[in-house]
Amino acid sequence: MKTFIITGASRGLGASLAEHCLSDGNHCILISRTPHPEMAEKAVMAGAKLSFIYMDLFDGSQLAPLIDKIFTELDEDSDVYFINNAGVIDPIKTVGNLAQENIELSLRVNFMAPVVLADAFIKRTKEWKQKKVMVNISSGAAKNPYHGWAAYCSTKAGLEMFTRVAGLEQEKETYPTTLISFSPGVMDTGMQETIRSADEKDFSDRTKFHDYKEKGLLRSPEFVAEKLLQLLEVNKLENGKFYELNQLL
Repeated sequence: MKTFIITGASRGLGASLAEHCLSDGNHCILISRTPHPEMAEKAVMAGAKLSFIYMDLFDGSQLAPLIDKIFTELDEDSDVYFINNAGVIDPIKTVGNLAQENIELSLRVNFMAPVVLADAFIKRTKEWKQKKVMVNISSGAAKNPYHGWAAYCSTKAGLEMFTRVAGLEQEKETYPTTLISFSPGVMDTGMQETIRSADEKDFSDRTKFHDYKEKGLLRSPEFVAEKLLQLLEVNKLENGKFYELNQLL
């Protein structure tokens, strides 16, 4: 039985990953702001183990207690996959109109939370000999600028560089954690709904994203989850690497 720790697990890609992992009879530690009662039924039917932790990653004061809760659930003999999936696209505003509270939301959820969790996980599992993989869900926005996405692009770019540095450092460890970034491309999720509802003066590419939906170009979270989990079966992932869904098709 493998262990999967998944943030943002109540909907979208996080929920799809959890459903796949539970169906395979694994142990899932799911972290989310909202409940997902169907997961308990799936766990029972598949003979899987489910641990659910309610947590808003915006609240930085709760990150240390969250780590403690996670480690009370972990089995040191199990391979562990930690998927930092939670993220926010807001604020979709041009620079000069972002507002501090909106910038803080993006920084805390998209950057600070996964960095703090990665730091604590690596520290606590330094002597663990089993397979340890951390996946930071990224985006093409980590490498390409988008009008109105200054906060999202910047936080994803920061997380991308953090992943590269941490991966480089872990290569020198006796029992390394493998860290990768994974860009899922455009998916049919709530985040896409938020993007399509943005004002065109705030996001000049809005029409293009409407076209993605109308032309059926958005991939399902279920499909993306399946491809990511297949990637994680690779014996030798490259530490610190940025993987893209399109490379796996």
